[in-house]
Amino acid sequence: MQLNTVHFSDIKTHIIKHLNGAEKSIKLAVSWLTDKELFNILLTKLDEGISVNLITRNDYLNNHPEALPWDDFIKAGGILKFSRNGEQLHYKFILVDDKGVLCTSYNLTCFANGNNRENVMLFSDAGFVSQFIAEFDYLTSTLPSETSVKRIQLEDVPVELHGFYNTTLVSDKAKQKA
Repeated sequence: MQLNTVHFSDIKTHIIKHLNGAEKSIKLAVSWLTDKELFNILLTKLDEGISVNLITRNDYLNNHPEALPWDDFIKAGGILKFSRNGEQLHYKFILVDDKGVLCTSYNLTCFANGNNRENVMLFSDAGFVSQFIAEFDYLTSTLPSETSVKRIQLEDVPVELHGFYNTTLVSDKAKQKA
C-alpha cells in the first residue's frame, strides 16, 4: 500500500504514530531532539529490540547539562552520531523499517509544539523512501558513533546565542510531558 499524506496540525501525534509503528528499525536525522516523550519512545523501542539510529546536532540546545540522557540511549543500544560543525543538519526525517519516511518542518522539541506553523509529510513510495535511505547511509558512513557524550556548558557557547538558547530552553522545559 502506498501512503503519501501531509498534515498541518497535530504534528507530534503523527510523529508518535510513525515511531510506534516501527517493527525493525528507526533512523532519525533531525536538527534537534529535546522532547522527553519522543526520546522515551525511542528508549522503549530499543527495549523491544528495535534498532534505533540517530543523527543530530551537537549544540547547546541538544546537549546542555540538563539535556536528554544521551549516554542512556547509547547504553540501551542506540547509535548516536553528531553532525559536524559547518555541516549541521537542518532537515528532519524519520525512516521506519526502511518502508516509510516522515519528513517534517517540526523540530523534535517541545518548543516547536505550539509555537510554530508546521507540517509533516509521510511517504511510502519505495523509490522515494530509497533516496532517504541513501542519504541516511551516506551520513552514517561519514560520522563517528558516539560512545560517551560530553555536555556543552553555556560559557562555551558564543554570547550572541545565549538569548536564543535560554528562551528556547525555558519554553521547552515548561512544555515537557515525560
